Amino acid sequence: MVAVAAIADGHVINRSLTFDPPSLDPNIGTASVAGAVLSDLVDGLVIRGPDGQPVPGCAEGWVISQDGLTYTFTLREGLEWSDGQPLVAADFVYSFHRLLSPETGAPAAGLFFIIDGARELFTGAAAELGVSAPDDRTVVIRLAQPAPYFIQLLANTQGVPVPRHAIEKHGRDWTRAGNMVSNGAYVLAERIPQDSIRLVKNQRFHAADSVTIDQVVWLPTPDLGANLRRFRAGELDTVLNFAPTDLPWVKENLPEALHMGPMQATYLLVVNVRQPPFDDARVRRALSLAIDREAITNKLLKTGVRPALSLVTPGTGGYPGNPDLALAAPIAERQAQARVLLAEAGFDTDNPLVVPIVFDNQEENRKIMVALDAMWREIGVTTEASGMEFSAVLKKMRTGDFALARSATFALFDDPYAFLQQFMGPNPRNWTGYASREFDGRLMQANATGDMAERTALLARAESVLSADQPMIPIYWYAGRTLVSPRITGWYTARLGTPMTRYLGLQ
Repeated sequence: MVAVAAIADGHVINRSLTFDPPSLDPNIGTASVAGAVLSDLVDGLVIRGPDGQPVPGCAEGWVISQDGLTYTFTLREGLEWSDGQPLVAADFVYSFHRLLSPETGAPAAGLFFIIDGARELFTGAAAELGVSAPDDRTVVIRLAQPAPYFIQLLANTQGVPVPRHAIEKHGRDWTRAGNMVSNGAYVLAERIPQDSIRLVKNQRFHAADSVTIDQVVWLPTPDLGANLRRFRAGELDTVLNFAPTDLPWVKENLPEALHMGPMQATYLLVVNVRQPPFDDARVRRALSLAIDREAITNKLLKTGVRPALSLVTPGTGGYPGNPDLALAAPIAERQAQARVLLAEAGFDTDNPLVVPIVFDNQEENRKIMVALDAMWREIGVTTEASGMEFSAVLKKMRTGDFALARSATFALFDDPYAFLQQFMGPNPRNWTGYASREFDGRLMQANATGDMAERTALLARAESVLSADQPMIPIYWYAGRTLVSPRITGWYTARLGTPMTRYLGLQ
């Protein structure tokens, strides 16, 4: 096991990760797992500023056409890759083509279907992608429909440039230490799987003079209890999550280190609607109705999370929320309704429903699985829960080898569409196999209108369709609980993402 970077060295910080990222390829890495590390390694046209809002990154500015369809970005002068190669507009054209190529298998490709030709390119149709480079410092992106969230979308790590010369030289191994070329504030110096990811300052970064921390070590720590122990021992400077049972002690003993606040994220179960009997909406609905969300949030967890009565976190992009009111009825009424639905679907005491469910084997998830098992037994359902490594769960979801799976959706931009688009088809992140013309149509209508009130209403109608069809079962809306060493300066609590190391300093 690699030694933790010495905290006595004032130019190094150690930060926790919930899981070891399966990939550091920006086009492939899952944002909720790899995003924090990638935000240190890469720089897009737009990035998140110290307050979490979009600010210029590689682009020094941009112009949006009057019809909201064409975005013209002007790159900063003299941009370079970390190996000294010039970074030019054509690198962005290559990167978007790679992101949207079906051969890449990018989980986030669906986020960018709003670009003209993107959906067609991803599905293998002959199409011209609406991304061009008239010259070395100009990137033009043409959208299929207006998208008021597009600049926020670009502030994520999926739409960043990737180095064609390194990828063509090293293939899939281009993200190994020694091979990886990047353009962000840091470069990859060393990676030990399941142990540590060490980054060092990129002297060729366009804003290198403003970066005060020389090294950052990201430490995967799936054991939430260990996170707190390592923080108290001085081995970690920032902790993105810790065991819910430790919260009372932290509030009492480390109040100055505790940062809490709402997040735009939902803890949920995804259901494989291609697999009988879960292709029957009555079965999916019964399982959702029988969950006592109040008991999970207020009695089991007690960490500030809220019962989720819908997929979209209320307040996202000013969206008031569209709760499924049936989920707020008394639990006895919901159990009775669930039994009726199961009986209609052919399940009873003589033919009980068995629910296989996979989850990433973390303390909080294990407790929730035990609770779900007890709640579903009340309606005659038996649960077969299988805990495994996060990467194994992710593989099962990607390949469709599951019935139900524990998942989470984190909004990558401040708009309800960030949640809802996941269930459009075709979409590589639509692991459920769900397809609804009505749902897709409402979302496309919402993006086509410039009237915000009308757009909100259309998004709400789309969410109602999704709630009724139940390809996902929302359980709670997240609340952040992080620990930050008093020696760290510049930390901010945001509903989206976590602060990039480039914005942090040390006492």
